[in-house]
Amino acid sequence: MTRFLALAILFSATPALAQATKFPPPPPPSMVGPYVGGTIGSAQAKDGCLGVLSGGGRTCDDKDLSYGVFAGYRLLRYLAAEAAYKDLGKLTATGPGSTETIHGTVWDVTALGILPIDDQISAYLRIGAYHATLDASARGVDATSNGNITYGAGLQWDLLSLFNVRNLSVRLDWQRYKKVGGDAALYGVNIYDVASIGVLWRFR
Repeated sequence: MTRFLALAILFSATPALAQATKFPPPPPPSMVGPYVGGTIGSAQAKDGCLGVLSGGGRTCDDKDLSYGVFAGYRLLRYLAAEAAYKDLGKLTATGPGSTETIHGTVWDVTALGILPIDDQISAYLRIGAYHATLDASARGVDATSNGNITYGAGLQWDLLSLFNVRNLSVRLDWQRYKKVGGDAALYGVNIYDVASIGVLWRFR
């Protein structure tokens, strides 16, 4: 009798289990399409205060708040392209009776190679080019612009099921801008690193 009841329970549960566990499993959600987002974090000039900010016994603050916006298009599950603007903040040199700064901004275009870890989390690498502008507070020093390569890496968490917000993602991002500073005499040639957290909204 016990064996009969066990078999009856097993056969009655089988259709429910089959319905709950679909085979083959559904394909991962498609992320292809346009998106926009914003970032906030910290920028650091790795080589410190150069050019008009160097010398004179001044102390150097090589970090500042950074923020930006970006727009992109997910071309494939493993590939995206982005254009971004970032404010790199100010590089500040402070001495007896004076404070001078260099303010940086940058535009960049990058390609992202994406490696999905699961349906919600992915890692990515980026590489591309930038156009940066540096503006010194010192009198008689004109702003300078230049371009070079940029690259970086990050993690993205797609909030597919949180509060039913299927269009929102969160990013942790690191990006490097090589050889920023078109005038070596007045501004020096620096490396800027930006570490940020961002949010992304997909249009679907």
